[in-house]
Amino acid sequence: METKDKGRLKAATVLTDSEFSRRLSAEIGPLAPNLLLIPRDGADVTKLPFDWPSARKYYAEYCPRGGGNDCPDHEFPLDCTHFVAHGLSKSKILVNLPSTTCANGVCIRVTELAAAFKNAAGKYSNVKPITDLSKTKEGDFCFVVSWFGLSKDHVMVLAGPVSASGGKVWGHTNHRCGEPVDLSDQSLVVYRIE
Repeated sequence: METKDKGRLKAATVLTDSEFSRRLSAEIGPLAPNLLLIPRDGADVTKLPFDWPSARKYYAEYCPRGGGNDCPDHEFPLDCTHFVAHGLSKSKILVNLPSTTCANGVCIRVTELAAAFKNAAGKYSNVKPITDLSKTKEGDFCFVVSWFGLSKDHVMVLAGPVSASGGKVWGHTNHRCGEPVDLSDQSLVVYRIE
């Protein structure tokens, strides 16, 4: 992908489902189709229970200005997935088969969390991919896929709508606390739990 066009940054793009599947398969292999967001109690449901106010409270409290996580492992040097997964756990949502977890049992690898979201969109009636950035809103989960496989893999939670150039997010590693992030030139995948 070209990163500059006559000195201008290109707009962020949203990957298609097939492009994202290929990327996940390349990164995590046969584990990719088996990862799934699940209720903490393991119940087999058609709608994933989600409490955005609880998750939002966590993201606002433990964003970089508040610091850390409510985890015995505290904050990792690359902490975006750990932070986002802890917020999901406040809504009683976990990843079913992560290859590694923190002391509290939440997923800490971005590609595994991304695969769990992708597969959850195929299982639950209330988990949806957002393919048009103009339709994004606070509480959507945004994966920066163009960074997968690099030292700066990233996931963040939107603090409001984003555009092809960026928007406000909550996130660790690239510290944001409802602050703007530049998404120019990036390949994204966005999911919503309704």
